Amino acid sequence: MKIFKKNAGWLALFLAIVFCISVLYKPHTLKAFFYPYFKNVQYQWILFKTRDYDEIETEHFKIRYHANDNIAKLVAEAAEENYSAVCKMFDYYPEQKTTVIVYDDAEQMMKNINLSKEKPPMGAYLASTIQILSPELWISDKENMRNIFLKEGPMVHEFTHLLVDDLAKNNYPLWLTEGIALYQEYIQTGYEWGKNLSYPEETYTIAQLTNEFHKLDESLAYKRSFEIVKAIVEDKGFESLNQLIRALGEGKSLRQASIQVLGAPIEAFYE
Repeated sequence: MKIFKKNAGWLALFLAIVFCISVLYKPHTLKAFFYPYFKNVQYQWILFKTRDYDEIETEHFKIRYHANDNIAKLVAEAAEENYSAVCKMFDYYPEQKTTVIVYDDAEQMMKNINLSKEKPPMGAYLASTIQILSPELWISDKENMRNIFLKEGPMVHEFTHLLVDDLAKNNYPLWLTEGIALYQEYIQTGYEWGKNLSYPEETYTIAQLTNEFHKLDESLAYKRSFEIVKAIVEDKGFESLNQLIRALGEGKSLRQASIQVLGAPIEAFYE
């Protein structure tokens, strides 16, 4: 095991260096090419760190968890509930079962995904895995936990991230994948992010979302990302969004992909 950890660490470092060089010199084409290899190293490392977890399998998922069988079964139910509908929209079905890791310890989750937020998220996507914070830790209404988790839980959102990441190979701005994930929540569960939020001044521009996402108000940045993706689908259809994602996966920049698919830079439509 020590040998595996040592070699995996050096391999991850090597691929990380290659990945960074590719981003600097060929920021889109090489990034899309090298990313799957780098992601696989991360994926194997996550599996190694959670090797002692219990596991149950469904038709399309492997659920790793600690102790609570009922929570694992609830997560499995949520995972399978919208699987076919989401995959059908993207016309893409992962070749292997998706690993979902359920944490009953928020600090352990944050540590495993290298996240430094003050408040742990309900879910997160990382390297072909979905990380889920046990609903017991954030749903106070225990009697209605199942219904709340199925409607408001993060499974649709995080699984969408996985599909987009597979197809676009990490070659996308953060706002785009967040907007797509929020749009899928809206379509599959009826939940609309930021419905009652309002901007203090003007809405965020695409340039702001692309270059300053983490500096913006998080809730409003997510809301604006959702609005743009929703507008693309309503104007051009979901198939155009699919083509845009796949063009990114071929190594094109967002500007190149939007000109190819939409006929003009994305800013021309949605600023």
